[in-house]
Amino acid sequence: MGIRTKLKRNRTQKKGMPPGSLVYIGDEQTEEVTVSAIAFDSHGMEEFEDVSIDKIKTLIDSDQVAWINVNGVHNVQLVDQISKKLGLHPLTTEDILNTDHRPKIDFFEDHLLSIVKMLDLSAESTDLDIEQVSFILMENTVVTFQEKRGDLFDPVRLQLQESKGRIRKSGADFLYYSLLDVIFDQYLIIMDEMDDRIAELEGMIMEDPDNHSLQDINQYKNTILQLKKTVWPVREVVNKLINRKVPYIKEDISFYLQDIHDHIVQANDMVETSRGQLYGLLDVYYSSLSMKMNEIMKVLTIVSTIFIPLTFIAGIYGMNFTNMPELSWDWSYPAVWIVMIIITGLMLVYFKRKNWF
Repeated sequence: MGIRTKLKRNRTQKKGMPPGSLVYIGDEQTEEVTVSAIAFDSHGMEEFEDVSIDKIKTLIDSDQVAWINVNGVHNVQLVDQISKKLGLHPLTTEDILNTDHRPKIDFFEDHLLSIVKMLDLSAESTDLDIEQVSFILMENTVVTFQEKRGDLFDPVRLQLQESKGRIRKSGADFLYYSLLDVIFDQYLIIMDEMDDRIAELEGMIMEDPDNHSLQDINQYKNTILQLKKTVWPVREVVNKLINRKVPYIKEDISFYLQDIHDHIVQANDMVETSRGQLYGLLDVYYSSLSMKMNEIMKVLTIVSTIFIPLTFIAGIYGMNFTNMPELSWDWSYPAVWIVMIIITGLMLVYFKRKNWF
């Protein structure tokens, strides 16, 4: 709720401003924006912390492949300075500052901008952490703009440090693919986790449906809706990436891009499957609840039916008329009890043979 209010307030601030006006749109951040970098080639690599604006220009102009990572985009002035060093259009910078942007890709003569979402699912609840990552791909440089510290890119950093695979022998386009691949693999991991949780929820509902079950279904529906809004547009992004021929993406990378396209298609299929399962789970919930209510009503009906003749007998001998010869018998009281017990037993046997319980 607070995030939505913040986003709405920032959008209101932009009302009436000319295109390209730089306003940060997103959740309020207090941590300092930091810039780190990795420069590498087939012979080695270097890591840099607290990279200055001038150092960014030096890395871009060097012969090595550079990965510049900006942690935080809430410092509008700093992001603007970095964008100017990269030669980005003001509208591109505006998109980077809007952390609620729909996934997209824009191609320019010497670079591209792609915006995707990095996801993380809470282990304790259905809360989905959605962080926007903006990529700038140039001939020898990849720049990533993240909302905050912490990401999924440690496997890529490890590959660079240990020179695993072809990443150090390839260019910025392969590094760009590797970073996207890590993000999209996380989509599949989250969907597998969601499938397991939905299956567990289905078992709980079949066993004992209650009000908490309905609340859980609605929470999972909201999470699946968020996943659909996040994952579905990425398919269009990857399609454009595959079909567009640009000089800073080599032909041999197309095979790798096709691989992440397959991952996105699979993730979308899993989202739709989970969405259908949840709607089916609602039917299961109401059916289980109805069956549970029917069982309760059946027990109550059987109890009521058994007490009807017993109430009738007790009503007769509770009228206290004077001329009732049974009242003066010595064995009248135990005789009535015996008759009631026999009637109850016979009715229970009859109900059992009818499989009513």
